[in-house]
Amino acid sequence: MLNIKYIKEELKDQYLADSKPWIIGFSGGKDSTILLQLVWYALKEIPKQQLIKEVHIVANDTLVENPKIASWIDTNLVNIEKSAKRDGLPFVVAKTTPELEDSFWVNLIGKGYPTPNSSFRWCTERLKINPTTKYIKNQVAKKGEVIILLGTRKDESQTRKKSIEKFQIADNRLRRHHELNLAYVYTPIKYLTTNEVWEYLLQAPSPWNGSNRALITIYKNGTGGDCPLVIDKTTSSCGQSRFGCWVCTVVRRDKSMEALIDNGEEHLEPLLDLRDWLLENRGKDEYRLMRLRNGGKGKGPYNISTRVYLLERLLDAQKLSGEKLISSQELKSIQIIWNMDGYNENVYEVYYKVYKNDKDNFIMTKKDIIKQQQKAELNNLCNKMNISADKMFALISSEKDKNMGRKRYNMKRIIKSTIEEEVTSL
Repeated sequence: MLNIKYIKEELKDQYLADSKPWIIGFSGGKDSTILLQLVWYALKEIPKQQLIKEVHIVANDTLVENPKIASWIDTNLVNIEKSAKRDGLPFVVAKTTPELEDSFWVNLIGKGYPTPNSSFRWCTERLKINPTTKYIKNQVAKKGEVIILLGTRKDESQTRKKSIEKFQIADNRLRRHHELNLAYVYTPIKYLTTNEVWEYLLQAPSPWNGSNRALITIYKNGTGGDCPLVIDKTTSSCGQSRFGCWVCTVVRRDKSMEALIDNGEEHLEPLLDLRDWLLENRGKDEYRLMRLRNGGKGKGPYNISTRVYLLERLLDAQKLSGEKLISSQELKSIQIIWNMDGYNENVYEVYYKVYKNDKDNFIMTKKDIIKQQQKAELNNLCNKMNISADKMFALISSEKDKNMGRKRYNMKRIIKSTIEEEVTSL
């Protein structure tokens, strides 16, 4: 494989050409896997004393990744970090995640954002672009300039081909990042075909004790068909399967999830059912408010009954599948947003409704018990003073929030609005 030998030599030359640290985007798929393997084997051929600049292996976790793929990536990251130390390579392993306020469930169930579609794709920037961009900017701030290595290939599509060529610097391996001025993009495997990718992965063992055979099985199960050995150019490959967020409603069908279920991952079926409900009911008036979140006219976010229903469906899917789908921090943030929006619905009542007496999933801490007692005392005091307990609880929750209410004028607006409502009702 002449292409592979050439790429390894080019990688060694580029690594030694300057002091700019590398950032490799690792998704756990075939392209990022072959890219990392080639970098690994290339750097092992460089004398240890010349391995002076860092290579960052960065995986992005949207927190709504296909659970099968999320588990695969986490396992690989652990093995990569351990094996890099063994081989004395200057690798830094990192995983980026969205900010709490940008997470999918905080926006969907908390704020009531309708699920994304092609014209309102609010998820990509919040879940993927922003976390990775933040990491890159941090490295730029430390080092001045960085080089981002991507596993994109011209063979994938005309769109990818045009994207690679658009910012290419003439007679140079690097191209400028179209948004980050001090970052360059390097695509070492851009000329490899899909067949060459699979052929290499079948022949070259994973240097971090991973399993390329297992990767092939994931692709096979994710396409619902065979993933044959690549023996010549007439043999089709399984390289067209794409895994992504299991909640994605931009596509009409999640064929990869359907195929995984058909191939033995039946426990993921509740996730697919919820995703299909989100797709089918996104635009129905009965689930939406007829005003925007900013108060303007138009079909707005999900109404509170729909948000409660979706939370219950999500927790039910979590319980049935055995997969961790939402964090306690997200549940708390959802409660805060509901309170700030003027709703009295309780997130943890929904939680207890789903899990009932399953203490293995949620155990009330001593702090939670104290809070419950304080809430009861405050409720009694409000009743004695003829003050709305619901409004008082909403104000307290809003004031305590450290994440969703960072701007003080929002807090003042909420207090002013609540007092005016209370005065008007007297």
